[in-house]
Amino acid sequence: MPRLIGPDACGGTDIVQIDAVLLPNNKRMDFKPAPIMRCPMAEQFVSWLREQAAPRVAKAGSALTSVETADDFECRGRNRQTTGKVSEHGKANAIDVRGFTLANGSFIGLTDVNAAKDLRDDLRESACGRFTTVLGPGSDGYHEEHIHLDLIERRNGYRICQWDVRTPPPPKPVAATVVAGEPVPLPPPRPHAADGIRKL
Repeated sequence: MPRLIGPDACGGTDIVQIDAVLLPNNKRMDFKPAPIMRCPMAEQFVSWLREQAAPRVAKAGSALTSVETADDFECRGRNRQTTGKVSEHGKANAIDVRGFTLANGSFIGLTDVNAAKDLRDDLRESACGRFTTVLGPGSDGYHEEHIHLDLIERRNGYRICQWDVRTPPPPKPVAATVVAGEPVPLPPPRPHAADGIRKL
């Protein structure tokens, strides 16, 4: 794409828009919507999907056919704050991912507590080894419904991996049906309407 020029530190060069990825099995994996990223970020993201995410998802029972993205290039501050540093999104160096659609039609939300936890654990571990920033539920309140990935360069190679892979909350306890150790008596059954009719 042409060079992206924005206010302050926004924009950059070597920008691409990714419509789809060809997986090792020659199957096409689409992006919805297609994200805009710097080439190094795009290369790392695509490599993660092809080499780590797609095989893990396939082991769960069905092939990965599309990736649902939430945000890519956007000139703004971090966490959409008007003050402070420019977000890596403003430099086309970040992507937010909601989840994956599979060949069988099912959807795996990366922050969905009902999705398979072992799969989400594996995806978290692989993402944290690939990107310098991984933010999800439990990070800062801004990433409860998607996973943020970027390649910001920090001093001494410092990395951030903050994604709590959560499980469903325990079911609410059922109201007790005993009083002082004795069962609560059930009310007598309501009489049927026909019970009050005398037969002649």
